[in-house]
Amino acid sequence: MKSFIIAKKEIMDLTRDRRTMVMMFVVPFVAMPLIFSLMFNLQKNMQEKAEEKNLKVAIFGSEYAPELNNAFTNSEGITVFYDMSIDSIENYIKDEILDAAITIDRNYQSMILNNGQAIITVQFKGTETTGVTKERVRSVIGSVEKKIINTRMRELKIKPQMLQAYDLKILDIASKQEIIGKAAGGFLPYLFVIFGFMGALYPALDLGSGEKERGTLETLLSSPANRLDVVLGKVIVVSLSAMLSAIIGLLGMFIAITVFADLPPQLEVVISEIANTSTILMVMSLVLPTCVFFSSILLGLSIYAKSFKEAQSIMAPIQFVIFIPIIISLTPGINLDAVTALIPILNVSLATKDIIAGTMNSFHMFEVYVSLLTYAGLSILWCVYSFNKEGTIFRN
Repeated sequence: MKSFIIAKKEIMDLTRDRRTMVMMFVVPFVAMPLIFSLMFNLQKNMQEKAEEKNLKVAIFGSEYAPELNNAFTNSEGITVFYDMSIDSIENYIKDEILDAAITIDRNYQSMILNNGQAIITVQFKGTETTGVTKERVRSVIGSVEKKIINTRMRELKIKPQMLQAYDLKILDIASKQEIIGKAAGGFLPYLFVIFGFMGALYPALDLGSGEKERGTLETLLSSPANRLDVVLGKVIVVSLSAMLSAIIGLLGMFIAITVFADLPPQLEVVISEIANTSTILMVMSLVLPTCVFFSSILLGLSIYAKSFKEAQSIMAPIQFVIFIPIIISLTPGINLDAVTALIPILNVSLATKDIIAGTMNSFHMFEVYVSLLTYAGLSILWCVYSFNKEGTIFRN
């Protein structure tokens, strides 16, 4: 009961801290969704502009392949240049004077007439992020190649089916929910982690090293509450802050997706299917112990630090460490099993994938919950242990 009284007191103190409230609510709900929306729409606009862009293509040896040359000159959105120095072609492409250059071998006609393979060299700038230039050039060349192959088959009286030994039918039995779940499941835990961590960071700094700097920690220790009550009260407040930050961040992200982002209709249907009550509750059940784990660790480090500034320096590297398991979870072939279910943060990411995809394994999920609760409990015990050491509390 004393823990809740202390938690109530700490909540009242936190609400007076404008910086902490901004990091808990404004950043997750406003800044991150706007950034996500801007990035999504910017990428979409870049893709559309790249597809509509007028390609500047230089062709060398066009006289050897009139049909191929005509295909490029008649293609909409492509301007062909002929009078250019082939020795400077790489510089032209690097300086974006040209988008691509095509060199046709002088033996083109003889190779085509003898049913051989004519050599065509295409140069382009591979650092182009959209990759549209390469695809548009390959599309034009591919259309001409298809005509040549069809002509050869007619002359040789070969049916197209003769070149295909199998009529291969590949059926993907995975549902849309599973496909999207495996993809989105790796992205959502990233949001849980970053929002939960940021939501716990500033309250932990304020309730630990902040109180030591203000000199109010001694007053709290002189109250009838024992140190376990004090720690639990602080952990409750920091964990609640982390949880609210994660929930608000996700809410803002869903608003950004549904309102600001122009999503394809089929993707909107899938999102509506996976955003049901049971899925959300199960995912949140993973977030809660994770937030408690973060809160206890950060609070313990904050109490150990001499000052607010030192606490920030100690906690800074943790922000990078917690992203390592998330990156590992995005690696192909990494799935939830008996081993990965025991690795903190990684198990949350992989379990979220399975929950959203609807492919949960009961034993592995049980293992995830047990491990998360164990880590949360151990982190609280460590925090209590740190708080009970006089040398830690009065370290200056």
